[in-house]
Amino acid sequence: MAASSVQNTSDELELMKQRLAELEAKQKNTPEEYTTYRYSPFTEDILAKPLPKKLKMPQLTSYEDGNDPVGNLDRYTSWMELQGASDTIMCKAFSVTFRNRAMRWFKKLQ
Repeated sequence: MAASSVQNTSDELELMKQRLAELEAKQKNTPEEYTTYRYSPFTEDILAKPLPKKLKMPQLTSYEDGNDPVGNLDRYTSWMELQGASDTIMCKAFSVTFRNRAMRWFKKLQ
């Protein structure tokens, strides 16, 4: 490689490092938290709570735009309450009832 090409690559790498630092500063979570938990709009308390080993997830039709959101929530809540799930566990597990646009919306929450 020519010296100018190496310098350009070095300059570009430095700019990328600066941009990454700026993006990390804007993030709600640190990079370590992101890789540990993957991105989630939930608080640390909710993320840290383990799911009970005997928890059986409801076999519900996944929620999609156009379905009845209140009915979906009622069926989910009733099932989870029958199993004695806490509010924290209900909150943490609820997103598995989403599909497509509903899941993309959920992933954008902060």
